[in-house]
Amino acid sequence: MIHTTEGIVLRTVRHQDSNLIATLYTRDFGPKSFIVKGFRSMKARRSHSFFQPLSIVEVVFVNKETRSVQPVSETRSAVWLQSLQQDPVKLSLGLSMLEIFSDTVREESPNPPHYDFLRETLLSLDRSDQRLIQIFLWFLVHHTRFLGFFPNDCSQGAACVAFDPVTGLLTPAADSSLDTAALLRQFLYATLDPLPEPQGCQTIRFDALRKRSLIRLIFEYYAAHVTGFQYPQTMKVFSEVFGGAD
Repeated sequence: MIHTTEGIVLRTVRHQDSNLIATLYTRDFGPKSFIVKGFRSMKARRSHSFFQPLSIVEVVFVNKETRSVQPVSETRSAVWLQSLQQDPVKLSLGLSMLEIFSDTVREESPNPPHYDFLRETLLSLDRSDQRLIQIFLWFLVHHTRFLGFFPNDCSQGAACVAFDPVTGLLTPAADSSLDTAALLRQFLYATLDPLPEPQGCQTIRFDALRKRSLIRLIFEYYAAHVTGFQYPQTMKVFSEVFGGAD
């Protein structure tokens, strides 16, 4: 049976010199690998020029359960990205999202709400011109909803809070120096809505020190709940090139 589905390109690799294998997270099938044959030919490049990481594409294919890689018969761009793949900061943050997404999503079945979540986060990053790290942090926090360990706020609105990465609990604290947990709490209740939406994540302000502390705390939280989780390689490159995600 011929299927048409939308998918986000997670990664691509060359195969046997002239072919390309692309791994997509599709809305209707979950993670799926596709092969583009004869990719080095001019005709194939024109027909399948959309297979770049972060691209949102529509693919037509015949699904064969006995195959781990499905041949693509047709490709179309589902959404034209304006700047995500050209702007170096947006590209680095977007690739970090994909790396974290790929390393933490273990399910093979489709999950349309999770797909829509990733899609909308990437589009928000593509459209935004400022405070891009807020979008990345919002992604890190709310991605845990789909992984099954979204933080539980038991702080009762206390001004000073603490966060336990093992239990995932936010609780009242006496030490005002623990404001990284309070910053995390802000992201729990923020939305992805663009500026100037008052509840949007991009309205959250912090300095470089608090930013680094929050990223460390969130990655510590991931490591406590995702077996084998490691600091993303793309984030290491980002820090080396740009001196941090401001």
